[in-house]
Amino acid sequence: MINTIFIAIIIFTELLFYIVFIDVILSWVTLVWLNIRPKFIAQIIDPIYSFIKSFLPTTFWPFDFTPIILIMILYFIKWLIIILSPWVQSTINNYIK
Repeated sequence: MINTIFIAIIIFTELLFYIVFIDVILSWVTLVWLNIRPKFIAQIIDPIYSFIKSFLPTTFWPFDFTPIILIMILYFIKWLIIILSPWVQSTINNYIK
């Protein structure tokens, strides 16, 4: 039961990682004056970004480091789950192969 929850959390963190990655790529497109950011990405990511920004100052001049901090948190959660339950890692490796 608990291993199923761990696998669901890992899948959620991976999904969130890809959503953050897409958001970062789309923010680079804004540099050429094209504002392409789907609302569903903004609705998912903006509350998480604002939560992180409430604890840490994440900007340095024009750079926003919130996505990097979020990716580090996601990888830490994934690493912690794999350390707590090695069975999860073997299950994930079986699905990848």
